[in-house]
Amino acid sequence: MVSLLNSILLRGGRVLIFDSEKRATFPVLDVLLEGAIILKVEPHITAGPGTKVIDTSGKLVCPGFVDTHRHLFQSHIRTSVADQTLLEYCGHLLFGRVLFYKPHDVYLAQLGAATEAIHCGVTTVLDHSHIQISEDHIQQCIKASIDSGIRSIYCFAPYALPKSVNPLKFPDNPKELHQRQLALFYTLSEQSPLGNSQNDGRVTLGLGYDGIEYRPVEDTKKVLDFTHARNYPVTFHDCHRQGMSAMKFLRKNNLLSDNMVLSHFTFPSEEDFEAVKVHGVGISSTPESEMQMSHGWPEAFPAMRHGCKIGLGVDSSAICSGDLFSAMRICLQMQRARDNHELACRDKIPKQLQATVDQVLYMATLGGAEAIHRESEIGSIEVGKRADIVLISTDSPCMVASGNPAAALVLHASPSDVEFVFINGEMVKENGKLVKVDWPTLKQELEENMKKLEESWKDVDWSRNTDELADVWYMTDRLE
Repeated sequence: MVSLLNSILLRGGRVLIFDSEKRATFPVLDVLLEGAIILKVEPHITAGPGTKVIDTSGKLVCPGFVDTHRHLFQSHIRTSVADQTLLEYCGHLLFGRVLFYKPHDVYLAQLGAATEAIHCGVTTVLDHSHIQISEDHIQQCIKASIDSGIRSIYCFAPYALPKSVNPLKFPDNPKELHQRQLALFYTLSEQSPLGNSQNDGRVTLGLGYDGIEYRPVEDTKKVLDFTHARNYPVTFHDCHRQGMSAMKFLRKNNLLSDNMVLSHFTFPSEEDFEAVKVHGVGISSTPESEMQMSHGWPEAFPAMRHGCKIGLGVDSSAICSGDLFSAMRICLQMQRARDNHELACRDKIPKQLQATVDQVLYMATLGGAEAIHRESEIGSIEVGKRADIVLISTDSPCMVASGNPAAALVLHASPSDVEFVFINGEMVKENGKLVKVDWPTLKQELEENMKKLEESWKDVDWSRNTDELADVWYMTDRLE
């Protein structure tokens, strides 16, 4: 049974609070949740009548993790792209298997992905959703996010998915398709709340807007002005080595603004960093996928060093695990290797490490909230903010006797250590068990649904689809 209590007191835990230098501290405090809001954060709060008290002594009390870039619907094809390049991922998944999804398939995939995120302590996701097959597919994505209990910015992403595979055929009139999809986005913008009446405000609208460099500037400006006026986050893939050059286009046409999020942001120039900082643009780094998909070095730490807003993301659970513990760990150690290699090339030995656990923990929490422009609502445990909180147990063999709580979270913790999760004051994971969804039933539905989907595409030659996509993108001569 879902626990939606009016008043909850978290008593005596070690509460993650960042100082002005982004250093993590863990004072022992009580935290009082009243409805959806954090009402008090201080020592020795007296519980009022009817307040549920949870003993958090020995636990780490953290703001919910914020994922700044994920394609939630892709989780249903978990492990399918483990050894694939970006081209293969597109040929097999994005311009392939997703074409076989019916609306209910999308609902189950989205619900499974949001449930995975919650299980891992991720309470907010910027969901870049480009499975725009039909209006019903779109509504099922939104409905699943609402039903899961996740806090989500549903970034509707106009996208020209193929009409068929074997042979690979794209829409005859992509401009007309784009306009139809934009019309759906504008229709969604008129819904209040988004989706249905069960939405208590946790699921809101944004825009995923790739391909802007191939569209008329004035048309793009009208769309971006609309999102800015509505305070909708608008997110772009930016990895120009792969032909996605949002940053270059936005800078050239003076379109950068403080509601934007650039995903990946690889191979940036000094001028790019400065422009992002000046205009208040957020950056999302997804280190695990970026290294596999040859986007370039993850730029999370360089972005932070330049004073930019930077958060972390999973990107896709089809590629890697859906938790930010893994993302933090990989991001941190990759940057340490990069820094140490630079010194080694100058025949130097590091005196101390430049990339720290506190910094990457900031990226996964308050930094992520800043990157998606929601830091006034989420990302830290402060009075008046939304009650998105995770309680991390330190009882497991992996976490016991942790002298440095920040290091424990970044380098030792795993989803199994996430004991409680609150989103908007609602308890969605309790004592290590999911309580918003009936997990055994959903697990069975996901397994049965995947068998059906695998049957539907069993005769497709995915290698052929990938080769035809390489031809469409004029990539064949560059492949090695």
